[in-house]
Amino acid sequence: MQIERKSIPAATVIEAAATLTIPEIAAHAAKIIPMLIAEAEFRGMAVTGPCIFTYEGCDGSFDKEFSLKISFPVDACRGQGAFGCVEIPAHQCLSTSYRGPISGIGPAWSAFTPQAVQQGLALQPVGREVYVEWIDHSSVDNLIELRIPLQG
Repeated sequence: MQIERKSIPAATVIEAAATLTIPEIAAHAAKIIPMLIAEAEFRGMAVTGPCIFTYEGCDGSFDKEFSLKISFPVDACRGQGAFGCVEIPAHQCLSTSYRGPISGIGPAWSAFTPQAVQQGLALQPVGREVYVEWIDHSSVDNLIELRIPLQG
């Protein structure tokens, strides 16, 4: 697994936040993602990048609740609606790519996180998955970038 340090530019996103457990992610995402896209279109916002899942307080336990934000980068925030728009500031992160079915994402995180920690950098307690190429849950062709933002 190759880990690289990346500079992520600031981005405006439309996002939906929820508190849930790992087994609830798929059903929640299936409902929320079309709603986010529809609202962005209705409010005149162009989606400018892939879907991003941001995890806070998730340790891989299947029964522990955590915070999940599902978002899409947009060209600008316009109008009002059910979902908020926020600015994600520019930041540095450690990143790796995972290709495969969603069932392998947990083991990919389990391999990535200790290697990232070994680099001796101060990491934020946040994980991001950027869905660069999404086919379906079982596709070996899914490409997901795993990111852990650095402190400071």
